Amino acid sequence: MYHFRGNIKQIQSKYDDEYVNTGFSEFELLQSKQREVDLIQKYNLSAIVLHWERSASVTRAVNNLVNSNLFKEIIIWNNNPKITLKKTQFQKNTSFSGAIRIINSKENLKDEAKYRACAEAQNIACFYVDDDWDASFYLKSLIADFRADPYILHSVTEPGTFYTNLMWSYFDKNINLHTGFSWIGCGSIFLREYAQRHIRYLHTYLKNNRNLVYLSDVFFSIWLNDIPSQFNIDIRSLPGSDIGLPFSSSSNFLQYQYQSSILAIRILEHNLRWNQSNNPNNIKFSRTSKRRFPYYIKSSDPNDEFIFYTNILPIDIEHIPFNISKDFERGTRKNLPRGSGISFFASHTTLKAVDNNPSTCWRIGRNTRQGEFFAMDFLYIRTNLSFALIIGHTRELQNNIDMNLSFDGLWWIIYPSKKGITIRSQNSASKKQQYMIIFNSTQFNLGFRSFRYVAFNASRISYLEEFQVCDVKIITSTNTTTS
Repeated sequence: MYHFRGNIKQIQSKYDDEYVNTGFSEFELLQSKQREVDLIQKYNLSAIVLHWERSASVTRAVNNLVNSNLFKEIIIWNNNPKITLKKTQFQKNTSFSGAIRIINSKENLKDEAKYRACAEAQNIACFYVDDDWDASFYLKSLIADFRADPYILHSVTEPGTFYTNLMWSYFDKNINLHTGFSWIGCGSIFLREYAQRHIRYLHTYLKNNRNLVYLSDVFFSIWLNDIPSQFNIDIRSLPGSDIGLPFSSSSNFLQYQYQSSILAIRILEHNLRWNQSNNPNNIKFSRTSKRRFPYYIKSSDPNDEFIFYTNILPIDIEHIPFNISKDFERGTRKNLPRGSGISFFASHTTLKAVDNNPSTCWRIGRNTRQGEFFAMDFLYIRTNLSFALIIGHTRELQNNIDMNLSFDGLWWIIYPSKKGITIRSQNSASKKQQYMIIFNSTQFNLGFRSFRYVAFNASRISYLEEFQVCDVKIITSTNTTTS
């Protein structure tokens, strides 16, 4: 069951007057589209892949990255000093306009290598994925999500790990602690400067414990001191990725992971507390959160065309008490999800709204409260878009929530009309009452036909009913992407 967050950030309307029906102006549309272009040009990406023994798997991963045409550079870091990789092994696609670089390491740096590679990247940000995971079906969504909020870590995982990572969150307003854990191996994007800083931190705080430097992923997200933005999706492995032994099977791995999880939060907490009583010009860890958006649950659709998200979290992460003297094991395997909470989340997570199966639904398991919403990010500003929702909640609830449109996900306008919206009832495969709602923006009022984000917000009152979204689909879109 989803729990209420006491400080839900409500959607902020651009216009306060409820009688104003003015949509976006042509100037606002052109200005917002130009901002999208500027962000694409500013945040070019380098892709990072590590090689150890699975050369064939690395080749498949690199081919996927090349064929996506989303990266200006691909860096392959070879952690195996017994093998020398050459660019000709990977540069098969002659139409690839980016650069492929090979770095043959003299030693196996394990996890640290991905940050070393990113630190040497030509671009401002890096995408990383392990060679055993297929990133092809979510790349566009993850990149669009990153560019909308570039100062936090963006990553991908499956529902069970997503829920666990929420449990491994830490907040203490007294010392500006607001951090959480995320693995980055299934796919992640982060700024190059974060990788460069992380290397400095590793060799400052772990200089006497080289074994833990090898597990630097455990420290990375925690030391960023901000909650990561994580996609909650069905991750897919690449064919042949089961060849060879993973790093996690090495001796003492679980012991080192346990030690790293404890040490990561202890070092951060100690330094943030030290910051409170010392010269503000000598800050060792960042205290300020630079995120643009509140904490959401997000799932990209299997066609990589949009992101379904909500501000309703299954755990009230900001109000879980934290005391380093007794909660230092929070981010370890001693604190794994159990019971009805994780069971309900796994059965009714946001992933169920985009799985192409109307019989499965995203549900919150309780009554809807004021300020809660579900939304779609269509990755870039679209004009004349048609999309459909299949909902399991009542028509009465749907008619009493506001439909909001936005170019940037921060400033919104309410769509004040039913024009272009049709609704019809249908039964699911399990004979449950559902409604299909079709939104045809070609018929929307002028000023409302272009948007990137759509949100359905319980902005007025709470309801004695829960949200249920069973399917979301794009029907048609006549414009072209700016990405």
